Amino acid sequence: MDNKEQLGKILFHIARLHATRADQFMDKIGLFRGQGMLLKFISRHDGLTHSEIAEKLAISPAAVTKVIKRLEEQNYLQRRQDSKDERVSRVFILPAGLQVIEEIDCIFLELDKSTFQGFSDEELECLHSYFKRMQQNLLTNFPDPVPDRKRKPCFQRNL
Repeated sequence: MDNKEQLGKILFHIARLHATRADQFMDKIGLFRGQGMLLKFISRHDGLTHSEIAEKLAISPAAVTKVIKRLEEQNYLQRRQDSKDERVSRVFILPAGLQVIEEIDCIFLELDKSTFQGFSDEELECLHSYFKRMQQNLLTNFPDPVPDRKRKPCFQRNL
């Protein structure tokens, strides 16, 4: 197994482990990780429509609607009809939503503190630079986030 393959496996494992831990912490406050992400996004972009949220987060409108409905049931969000077009509803964060965001922030601060424990500032700067470069490589080489189901499996094509 070469270094790239080992690094890829480690990176995958770290991402899964981080997500699992985040899910465990979020469960304690009655949310899923995706709900927390959407709630934080709406707090920074209050008043967007479902389709605007879906587009900006690159997730399906149906998924956005489902999460918004759950967050609305918990009194974290509120949908209101657009004043100019009654067919459109806009999503707004409520005070309880702002309050739970503080808890979400604490969760991720603790998770990050634990994840990067023992790293020097210099090491963290290098790691940040490497991760940004990997992110850019993936965005450049695979610009379409939706996989093409008609493509041949990687072992059947030349990469």
